[in-house]
Amino acid sequence: MVVPPLLRAVIMGPPGSGKGTISARIIKHFGMKHLSSGDLLRDNMQKKTEVGILAKSYIDQGRLIPDDIMTRLMLNELKGLDQYNWLLDGFPRTVAQAEALDKECQIDTVIDLDVPFETIKCRLTARWIHPASGRVYNLEFSPPKVQIFEELRLQIHRW
Repeated sequence: MVVPPLLRAVIMGPPGSGKGTISARIIKHFGMKHLSSGDLLRDNMQKKTEVGILAKSYIDQGRLIPDDIMTRLMLNELKGLDQYNWLLDGFPRTVAQAEALDKECQIDTVIDLDVPFETIKCRLTARWIHPASGRVYNLEFSPPKVQIFEELRLQIHRW
């Protein structure tokens, strides 16, 4: 029996370009594992891991998380996916991250989403994150349930 080669893919694009939405369709259709750098960071911050605490300190200062921290976090997660097809979302973001990834594995496919700025602006202005759960909603096509919506509405009103 011949075992088919594993697929290694990356999806790239600015915030609001649809990476998460398209990734969900790809992983469902092709049976791939999805590794989102944003989801992984949020999970580590919520669990208050060493990396999560460090990442939060950068975010709270309005700074980008250094390449070595993001690279270490993502490559460590990829070790657990070595037997699976996978799709990376949000990593790599810099040349240094791409070079580090390239040293560890061969990427077969890169999907680069090219979305007009006005479309991204509309999507991001309709995006809300529920602070208590970290869930991301879009008021136009993926609105929160009424109770959560009321919490968001009150937060917006106070702002």
